[in-house]
Amino acid sequence: MMSSQTLPLDRLPQRVKAKITEISAGTEKTAKSEQNLEDLLLGLGFEEGAEIEVRHQGPLGGPLAVNVDGRLIALRPVDAAAVLVETLHPFSGSVLGS
Repeated sequence: MMSSQTLPLDRLPQRVKAKITEISAGTEKTAKSEQNLEDLLLGLGFEEGAEIEVRHQGPLGGPLAVNVDGRLIALRPVDAAAVLVETLHPFSGSVLGS
């Protein structure tokens, strides 16, 4: 694939820079937990337009180590799926979880 694209953070390949476009509602979360997740992510710096990059993923689908505007944050894949990102530069290769 050779173009910028929008995808959930848990599918962003490692070392590909992107920007946050929105925090979406997860399909398996209740309205209350969605708001709590959004508040938590906003408090950690996951704001629209912030630059983000997956640095590492733990084995067997473990937590993601994510660089958000210069801060390294661990995030569960289920929570990362609620963060939509747009790649900043075209990349070739497969997305995580493919």
